[in-house]
Amino acid sequence: MNMKLKKILDDIQKTEDKIAELQEHLKRQNTLKQQMEDVEIIKSFRSMKLDSRELLVLLDGIQKGTVTIQMNEDGGITVEDTKEAPQKESDNRPPVGQVAEREVLDDEE
Repeated sequence: MNMKLKKILDDIQKTEDKIAELQEHLKRQNTLKQQMEDVEIIKSFRSMKLDSRELLVLLDGIQKGTVTIQMNEDGGITVEDTKEAPQKESDNRPPVGQVAEREVLDDEE
C-alpha cells in the first residue's frame, strides 16, 4: 500500500476517534451544566422562604403562564401575577374549551 495513503487513512482514523471522544466530553459537560442550572434554580426558589403550598402555587402559576418572574435593578426577583386578558364584549363566543349555553328555539318546543 502506498505509504502516503496509509498515513492519510491513519490520520483520518485518529481524527474520527478524537471527534468521538470530544463529542462524549461535550455531552457530559452539557449534562453537568444542566445539573448546575437546576441547583441554582432550586436555590433561588428556596431563598424566597415560601411554605410548601405557596411554592406549589407559584410553580403552578409559572407553568400555566399566569405568573412572571423578573429581575429588578437591585438584582432581586419580582414575581407578578398576570391575569388573562378580559374577553371583548363584542365577541360573544365562549372561550376555547367552553361550550356556550344553547338557546331553545320556538320551533323546538
